[in-house]
Amino acid sequence: MKKDGRSLSHEALETCRFAAIKLHKANVHVDVIADSLGVTRQAVYRWLRTCKLFGAKALKSSKATGSEMQMTEEQLSTLKKLLRKPATQLGYPTDLWSGPRVRHLISEQFEIKYHMKHMPRLLKGLGFILKFPERRAIEQDPLAVKKWKKDRLPEIIAAASKQKSLLFYADKSLVSLIPYIGQTWTLPDRRPIIRVSGKRGQYVGVTAAVNQQGRMCFELTKENETFTAKVFIRFLKKMRMEFPRRFITMIVDGAAVHKAKVVQEFQAENISWLRLEILPAYSPELNPTEKSWRFLKTKKLSASVAKDKAELRKGTTKALRQIKKDNDRVASFFEKM
Repeated sequence: MKKDGRSLSHEALETCRFAAIKLHKANVHVDVIADSLGVTRQAVYRWLRTCKLFGAKALKSSKATGSEMQMTEEQLSTLKKLLRKPATQLGYPTDLWSGPRVRHLISEQFEIKYHMKHMPRLLKGLGFILKFPERRAIEQDPLAVKKWKKDRLPEIIAAASKQKSLLFYADKSLVSLIPYIGQTWTLPDRRPIIRVSGKRGQYVGVTAAVNQQGRMCFELTKENETFTAKVFIRFLKKMRMEFPRRFITMIVDGAAVHKAKVVQEFQAENISWLRLEILPAYSPELNPTEKSWRFLKTKKLSASVAKDKAELRKGTTKALRQIKKDNDRVASFFEKM
């Protein structure tokens, strides 16, 4: 029975790999190479592909990392509790838990040495996975966020329910002419190229509001217009036109335009249908509208081919209209909030 190579010793496996490469360069067919070495065709193809992508050095066998020192169940439980905390609380310069950092922690806490190659298996066994962390401003007040979640937000929701009010979250963002570029499928020997505009500093401003029932309202800023209190008031008037018979509760961040005197006066004049609430400072993760911007830029407008602001406005408007029609998508922005 042919082998895929993994059951061979390190020395024998390395010899087979280099023999396969040498035979292939001599124009020997893969089937013949596999038969002569007693391995599968898939193994030969895998070696050839590795050599092509990473060079012959990648075919050398690595030394075994040695036996893994075992931690007790109690030690593993303690380690898991420690890793639930930000790394800065244990004296590290940043909050991230990297493999080398966890290895150092184990050495310091339990005097047990692990090889680096064992760390992924150990962490996966504890239920950890790799994730891209969300950013949090160091200026954020965790107590204010906790109070908002525990006390203030439930009060706002209860009041909105009693008034039969539409509860929206609103935010503003800039859509740049230079787009977000995502990943693309391509062949190993191809270098993918996406043509985009090179004009910097050109963008379109957007204000949008979303609610948990899947409703969305948006407005683009006018040409050469910036976000001001008057622009925000204009957006509030548009919300009133879209929902003329409903009370609207609007949750926004603490930007100056949202707390401007003219906005406060507008709210006082329209208290019969409008109520504004301010989120804790430096807490964009509390606003589901942030997810709408991420979806717009990384999905709908990813690798946009807009050549100027006119095309960017057109493409942004079209994308936002599509999102607005997709009530399930808008509602999904509130998941895990």
